[in-house]
Amino acid sequence: MGEDILMSLIHKELIVSPKIGSVPVESPKPPLQVDIEKIQKQLRLPLTEEEKEIILDLREERDMQKSIFLHRLSLLGIKWGIKRSVSGKGTFKEAWILHWDPAFSIDIIDKGVWGNSVEEAANNFLVSRASQENSLSVITSILEDSLLSDLPIATQALLKRIDSLAAASSDVMQLMAALPSLVNALRYGNVRKIDTEILSVIVDSIIARIFISLPSACFSVDEDAAQQLLDLFFSLNDSVSLLQKETQLNNWYKTLFAISENKNSSSLIAGYATRLIYDYKLLDSEKLASAFGLALSPAVEYSHAGSWLEGFLRGSGTILLIDNALWGLINNWVNTLQDDHFIQVLPLLRRTFSQYSNPERRKLGEKAKGSGVTTTSAILSSSNFDHDNGMLAVPVILELLGIKTETNLS
Repeated sequence: MGEDILMSLIHKELIVSPKIGSVPVESPKPPLQVDIEKIQKQLRLPLTEEEKEIILDLREERDMQKSIFLHRLSLLGIKWGIKRSVSGKGTFKEAWILHWDPAFSIDIIDKGVWGNSVEEAANNFLVSRASQENSLSVITSILEDSLLSDLPIATQALLKRIDSLAAASSDVMQLMAALPSLVNALRYGNVRKIDTEILSVIVDSIIARIFISLPSACFSVDEDAAQQLLDLFFSLNDSVSLLQKETQLNNWYKTLFAISENKNSSSLIAGYATRLIYDYKLLDSEKLASAFGLALSPAVEYSHAGSWLEGFLRGSGTILLIDNALWGLINNWVNTLQDDHFIQVLPLLRRTFSQYSNPERRKLGEKAKGSGVTTTSAILSSSNFDHDNGMLAVPVILELLGIKTETNLS
């Protein structure tokens, strides 16, 4: 009746068939295929043409071995298992969709030149890639795959390659682009029991180079370069915060102050650096008001002022809703703009607020309706907070987070 779906079903079931054929056991096979079949039987992974989803708990030894095996095959281009995202914030779970294609036999023969076992072939394949690749970001991405696949030989070769490339690189943006993958690789040290001591040394070295070079990299950059640099700022800040090393954090604060206070810094980057300083509670309300006064004063060109404000407000929709002091400063500045100046900065403001979620924009609009111009003193005194009532909620929040403490919170 002209139904393509029914015809495809007939084609699949009748003409092709989901059944997988077999060859006699005594038939000669490539060594790599023999090793794959041996591991597949040991781990009891289903070899079927139909898709099958499996959930692995990496805290279990057998599931960990399944994960390593599937990652190694994936590195070799044998996509028997496709990794899927899994719900939850833990790193000990993995979801895979298994789907065996008879054509994989050809891929196995092709990859047999790299070794007679899965581990040997994967190690040799990655070592070869590392020697030919000159992009630091690509190498770090390969390193993450190597750690997931438990390939110590390839990992050592990749670490040496990263160290030599990072030492010779003067491009701070390339270093910033490579950092998130390295920091992400460090996270697997807990669940996968990987020795990441050497990797940690390399990460510390790259971060130190970034902190030294970053302030000068923010000088006199055009708008496109500033936007690209700002995107890297997000991941850099996340990486430093994730590592939680006191010395690195202190050096990060100094770098942010150097960028924020230098008049030659890109206004977009300087605004975002100021926001991070404020988020880290290194600026009180009075100092923040002073920073706003300098950056958004009438003497400053309005395009630069708008760009500074765009950087400061990037990703701050929720903060504007709950921080009345910050809201008052921004609201005052907007209300005091002349019509022609407001038209000049409007595209920047619209671009900034368009990045907020729909609920955030709606609530900000409702808040703006009831806002008027207030004095700086009123702004600074507007952050009244009942600390006694606030502390009553702390034990409940700690319990929800699963944090046990004997500290007297009162």
